Amino acid sequence: MRYKLSHPSGRILGKIAIPGSKSEANRLLILRHLYAPGAELSYLSTSRDTAVLQEALSQLEKSSEIKAGEAGTAYRFLTALLAITPGSWRLVGSARMEERPIAPLVEALRALGARIRYLGKEGYPPLAIEGTQLQGGAVAVDGRLSSQYISALMMIGPSLPGGLTLHIPGFSVSTPYIYLTAHLMRRLGLTIHITGYQIEIPARPAAWNPPDYYVVEPDWSAASYWFALACLATRAELFLPGFRQHSLQGDSFVANLFAPLGVEAHFIGAGFRLRPGGSPHPPEEINLVHNPDLAQTLAVVYAARQWPITIKGLQTLRHKETDRLLALQKELEKTGAQVELGEDYLWLKRGCQRVAGCRFATYGDHRMAMALAPLALLGPIEIENPDVVGKSYGRFWEDLRLVGFAVNAVAP
Repeated sequence: MRYKLSHPSGRILGKIAIPGSKSEANRLLILRHLYAPGAELSYLSTSRDTAVLQEALSQLEKSSEIKAGEAGTAYRFLTALLAITPGSWRLVGSARMEERPIAPLVEALRALGARIRYLGKEGYPPLAIEGTQLQGGAVAVDGRLSSQYISALMMIGPSLPGGLTLHIPGFSVSTPYIYLTAHLMRRLGLTIHITGYQIEIPARPAAWNPPDYYVVEPDWSAASYWFALACLATRAELFLPGFRQHSLQGDSFVANLFAPLGVEAHFIGAGFRLRPGGSPHPPEEINLVHNPDLAQTLAVVYAARQWPITIKGLQTLRHKETDRLLALQKELEKTGAQVELGEDYLWLKRGCQRVAGCRFATYGDHRMAMALAPLALLGPIEIENPDVVGKSYGRFWEDLRLVGFAVNAVAP
């Protein structure tokens, strides 16, 4: 199936309720399982990834085979969780998951005494895990491919009798997500010390009463597509409720990235208003090493507005749901854009020359579908396999209809 998208006026006005943050929800689900099983989580993400993690956690007492599907966050968090959960486990994922590296996390867990075997290609899922009580201690972990390895270890740290000290040699990508994990752990009353490239996590206290209620903030990554829509619309006035002005989600930085593009995010009570905010003065180079999930959105906007840009810090995009750098190049070149790729950068040399009538592939990647959708403000387009948005933002197409988009299914 594919969708044909268009907008009759180019004006987008309305109130959009963005779903709860997948990043917050998935961390809180693991933390609740480990430390606060009676806690209530409000505004939990409706994403497919979060549903997969919830189902996996519910299966721990019923099955030894735990399925993570295409959910990379869930797979990494479950790897650490199962390593300390008594039992013999088989952790499996989709075919694409078997191409995504897991070795840095496995090596760190093995250094702590975990018993983990690769069932296929060395360094990649699926895994056989013999869960046992790990004592803790100090371990080094390579965070250059994903901060989720570090977050997975952090969350099990307080359950280890000896606590946990993580050394992160060199540099970790997506650092804000490490601080998000630390913040959520502190909300439970757990202790985390982050100093330079070292994280110290003492064992949880014997007597301790964690809070029993948490509210998940809406997802800033999902909000990024509305920034893009506001940037490309002929007129925009949008209200997105529930967001925190001082959010710890790394992708809240999207507001800073779009401000020089002429989009203003103004906080009003519990949420913010999006609208044009002055003449654009786009930079010619940005580094998204800490916010790689925003790369597709920014690349499409710059291409649509004919602004040349070099986006750096994108080394992790090769290992996501698809090779996102290559996918971006292929799809943008359908519009006549010129894109050069490196191992960690994308250089947009020329923007879109023609958009109307383009049919875009999504490569099984939710962010490809949502990043390309705003191009419908420039002319009718088609999006293949639109259901992929369910991975993080299942209501996306319905929300586009709320602001005047025509979204129609097209027969194969």
